[in-house]
This record gives sequence, structure tokens and C-alpha cells, in this order.
Amino acid sequence: MPISLRSLPSTALCGIAAAVLALSACAPRTAGLEARREADERFRRTTSLVSFDQAKQAFESGDLDKARREIESAIARSDKEARYWTLLGRVEIEASRLERAVEALGKAIESDPALAEPHYYLGIVQQRWGEADKAIASYLKAAELDSARIAYVLAAAELMVAERRLDEARELMLPKLSYFEHNAAFHELIGDISTLKNDDLAAARSYERALAIEPNAPLVGDKALAALFRAGEWQRCLEFARRLREAAVAKADGRVATIPADVLRHEGRSLAMLGRHAEARAVFAEFVRTYPESTEAWRDLAVASLKLNDFDRAGSAADRLIALDQADATGFALRGMVSERSGQLDEAVRWYRSALERDPADADATAALGFALCRSGSKDEGTRYLKQALELDPSFELVAQTLASERQ
Repeated sequence: MPISLRSLPSTALCGIAAAVLALSACAPRTAGLEARREADERFRRTTSLVSFDQAKQAFESGDLDKARREIESAIARSDKEARYWTLLGRVEIEASRLERAVEALGKAIESDPALAEPHYYLGIVQQRWGEADKAIASYLKAAELDSARIAYVLAAAELMVAERRLDEARELMLPKLSYFEHNAAFHELIGDISTLKNDDLAAARSYERALAIEPNAPLVGDKALAALFRAGEWQRCLEFARRLREAAVAKADGRVATIPADVLRHEGRSLAMLGRHAEARAVFAEFVRTYPESTEAWRDLAVASLKLNDFDRAGSAADRLIALDQADATGFALRGMVSERSGQLDEAVRWYRSALERDPADADATAALGFALCRSGSKDEGTRYLKQALELDPSFELVAQTLASERQ
């Protein structure tokens, strides 16, 4: 039988009323607290983002103290954001507080293990500490988490190259070549690996590809020239040097162009190797005018002039080389060659002796002195120097043949 409220005692009715009022008051109060908590959380996130943005701006402008204050303020409001901890780590790296950087980056990785950045910056710290294996592992982890960022792959490969782990670096990069096909730095590093593996033709191809992508990439043109020359590709080296010369002239935009030293050097040397000595001499003359303090330029001019029997120019170039570097044997040896080719054997002997005083291990100068002595009538002394030259360089065929003929 249902109970009527009217049949209950007044005290019971009061108790029920109080309970109902309590329940009705409690429900909205709980919901309100939850709403206030959510609002507070939103406010803290919003204000932390403001501090994060300000920290980034300060960091990019080089104000590390402000950057640290702002990012620590952001972390105080929201300490589970991996981006915040990563930025703090970067600030500490720039401030050379590496232990604190590692701590912050560890917090970032803990907050979001899938974020690549903290692994990369952790690798930077480990590399500074000389922990190459750990650094490479961190870079590779960053590359695994974000395969589209070439900086992570390059960091790992560059450190492998520095550690002479060339095969590992190549194995890391080649499978990614198609993906990063249009990145100049990627091709340049592959070229560096090929250079270190003495594969100069492959290196030249990689450097040329890098330049095709980024024509103004610093030093890549010099690397390509050197690789082509070492590979014996003198015609290609000459053509490439002339393209670089044309680019320098175009860049000058009507003003007098300064041709880079490496361009002049390789243009002239390629011409010389192709037997075009008169053209080579003209390039080397331009070389010394443009870079009058370059010992290489004067040496190349002296050699090219000797090839053309231009003894006056060869002698003046050798004299200039001696004046620039009294300790270098090359100028004295070249001066001896000029004297010998001019028929002045006694003077040639004096120059060659001066060269050997500066570099007793110079096989070419030793052989030159031996031949000059033999030609001047001092055969026994000359033979001694020839034997000494062969000891210094057992592959010196002309000396070996001369000594062999004397024994017969």
C-alpha cells in the first residue's frame, strides 16, 4: 500500500525536505566545480602558449635570459608539453648548460616519445661531449620519427663521415636519395663520401648535381673542380672552370670581376695537362695579377714559362716565389731549373743545393742536383745524389734508369 506524505510525522517530512534540498544543492555545485576546473585549465594552457610564443621570439632574437624565463613560466602552467621542454633544452644548449639541456630534453621525450626534435637536440649535446655513437643513435631516432626532415639524416651521416664510418654513411644516404633528390646538401655530402673513398669521378658527379640544384652553394664548385682534376678529367675540369668564370663575370654585373683563385688554378693546370702551355701561361699570369701573394700562382707561372722556354718570365716568377717564402724549397729548385735550361750549370748546382738545405727530403730537387752535377763533370758526387733520390722515392723511374745504365 503506497505511503502518503500526509500520513508521515512532521519530523520525518522535515528530514526528507532537508535531504532533497541537500541533493539539489550538491549536483549543480559539483558541475560548477568541474566547469571551473576546465576553465582554469584552459586559461593555464592559453597563458602558457603566450609564454611559449614569447620564449620562441626571445630565443630567435638571441635573448636567452628572457627565453628561459618565459619558457619556464610556460612549463609552470603546463608541464606535459614536449615542445616546451624541447625549447628549454635548446635554450640551455645555446647557453652551454649542457647538463640542464639533457634534463629538459629527457622531459620532452618522456612527455611525447613520438616527437623527433628532442632526440635531434639530444644528439647535438652528445656530439659536443664526444659521444659519437650515442649522438648518431639520437640523430637516427629523430630521422625515424620524422623521415621528411633531411637535417636529421644529414646530422647522422655527417658525424659518420667525421668518424670515418664511410660505408655506414653511404648505406644510410643512398636509399633516401630519391626522396631528397632535389636537396643540394644531400648531394654534396654524398660527394664528400666519394672523395674520401677516392672515387673522384663519382664525387664530381655529386658535386655537379648539387650545383645544378643550388648554383651559389659555397665551396661546392671548388670541390667539383678538384675532383675532376684528380680524376684526370682535364677537359671537363677546364670546361667547368670556364663556366664558373662566366658565372663570376655575370655576377659582377658590368663591374670588374674577381675570378676565384681555385677557378684560375684549375683552369690553368687543366690547360697545362692538355699540353696547351701558352694558354696556361696566360691564365697563370692573370692568376698572379689577381692574387700576387699566392705562392701557388707564382709556382704555376714559373713551370708554365719553363715549358715554353720563356726563361726570363720563369726566372722572375721563381724569384718572386723565393721572396714570398724563403723557407720553401720550390722557388730555389725552379730557379735552378731556369739556370740549368739556360746552360748555367754551376749556378744551377748552387740553386739546387739551396733547395736541399730547406728540404733535404725533396726527391725531385735531389735528383735535379745529381743530374746537374753529372752534367757539370762531378759524376761521382752526382751519382751519390741520384742514389739518394731513389732512396727517397723508389718509383723515380728516370733516376733508376740512369743508374742502371751506368752499371752496365
